[in-house]
Amino acid sequence: MAKPLRMLGLRLAEAWRRWRGRETTPTLIVSDMHIGTTMWQTALLRSIGVDAEARTLSKHAQYASSKTVTSDAFFLNLAEWSEAQVREEFARQPGLRKLRQALCSFPPSRLEALTKLPTSVKLILNIGHRIHISVAADRLEEVTRHLRVLAADPRYVLATMSEYDFHYTKYYTGVELRRLPVVCVHLAPELLAGPYAPANRIVLIGPSHNLDTIIGFANNLAALNQQSAAYAARHGFEPYTFEFIKKIYPGNTASPENLARHPAVLMNPYSAFSISMVELYQMNLPFFVPSDELLVDQMGDVRLHPIYQSQEAVDELERHHPVASTGYSHSPNDPSPEAQRAWLKYMYFNQVENAQRWSTPEELFGKLYRTDLVALHDRMKTENQRLFAEQAEAWARLLPSLA
Repeated sequence: MAKPLRMLGLRLAEAWRRWRGRETTPTLIVSDMHIGTTMWQTALLRSIGVDAEARTLSKHAQYASSKTVTSDAFFLNLAEWSEAQVREEFARQPGLRKLRQALCSFPPSRLEALTKLPTSVKLILNIGHRIHISVAADRLEEVTRHLRVLAADPRYVLATMSEYDFHYTKYYTGVELRRLPVVCVHLAPELLAGPYAPANRIVLIGPSHNLDTIIGFANNLAALNQQSAAYAARHGFEPYTFEFIKKIYPGNTASPENLARHPAVLMNPYSAFSISMVELYQMNLPFFVPSDELLVDQMGDVRLHPIYQSQEAVDELERHHPVASTGYSHSPNDPSPEAQRAWLKYMYFNQVENAQRWSTPEELFGKLYRTDLVALHDRMKTENQRLFAEQAEAWARLLPSLA
């Protein structure tokens, strides 16, 4: 008799532990579709003592080493379930009763799913790319108007994680949101605070998924390397070679630790900002970017058309937002060279202090070979550490206001 009773006791104890485990659901959950936005915000929140975890919808969860980034059926189903279903399931799960805040970033439209949570859960939208991404063409103006309404609702905190999106949102809504820029706390401390110590002379060509774009060199890797070798020979330097990140590190091998072994990165921006771009800069890798003039007509992901919306849908959106009523000189969705130049100033590489800009191959090689890269790395580290401290303080101030 003793053995069955002991076994029953063990089963009851295990059931109690499982039930108590459900009680450990955090007070703040990050839930969106981009693993990069998920990782950095979860890590920052936890670094300041917030009880935060992520329930990601991303298909790239393998990039997250932290056990605080998981999938969850409840958050996966939010968008499809009715509000009544969400509230019913929320009440049924004891582990959700501690939840006080939910945060999303990409796409910004993910906020619509989170609004189904009980009103006791405060919602934070830290916009991680344009508010019109992943929105049906016939709802662009509806979503724009609704964002203005939410900005006045105390349940919501609306912010942007890039300067470009701050101004993009202000252009269409007239609202100045908070700024909560990306800080890559999810990267290992030794990468963020370590010395400049490259293990090779291969300059990375970024961003991480770039396979063929080299602005200013007609997308010709051989020409880039030939000119680099010729410059080094003329001036008595050991040559640098250039290579695409994906070529050196195929599959999932482009870890931050591997990237940090390189002396510099030649960034070829495709968008106003990307998590890959920010990670490389905040790892303090000397960061070389073509001049604004070279970037005109070279960036395919800075306007809604043609990737996200038809030209007809964009024209209809623009009809509601004539430039003269916005306080800006051009629309961000205007493809003209003049408009591109006007909006380039808000892009990530123009907001940081130490991006090295170049207009000609000779200028690129001159800066790469003649700049004190140790000193440049150290300036970047000082800049980034200051940003990290400022943002930790900003988030710490924000969250008590939502209690």
